[in-house]
Amino acid sequence: MEQIIEIKDYSAKESEYSSVAGFKVLTTEQSIRLFIDNDSSCCESWGWFWCNDNPQDFIGAGVIGISVTDSALNEAIMKKNELDTSEKYFEGGVMFVNIETDRGVLQFVAYNQHNGYYSHEAKVISKQLNYESNL
Repeated sequence: MEQIIEIKDYSAKESEYSSVAGFKVLTTEQSIRLFIDNDSSCCESWGWFWCNDNPQDFIGAGVIGISVTDSALNEAIMKKNELDTSEKYFEGGVMFVNIETDRGVLQFVAYNQHNGYYSHEAKVISKQLNYESNL
């Protein structure tokens, strides 16, 4: 069974004009990358990936599957991180990524807040799933 070896912060320069940030989950079979554009276009509080779980609890866990779930808005977390959730300003989205393991679900989430004009691309790249969404 594929096992998680390491979970660490990930950032990379995608091109001359853009960079990304998120997480890299190294397993015995692959490198799973979860990331979102990490450059501001104007005045947005642009995207970030976050994990509420303690990733170190999943080192050695067997990977069963990877999925992207609903886009529910966790306003408590956004307020904690000082992101505006008022109806008049908030646009953007949320993307939950679940890595199902033999120890339970390890969940990551990408958030992006903007005024309706500055979406950011979030991606999941793995053997099981290649997914992208504009948040």
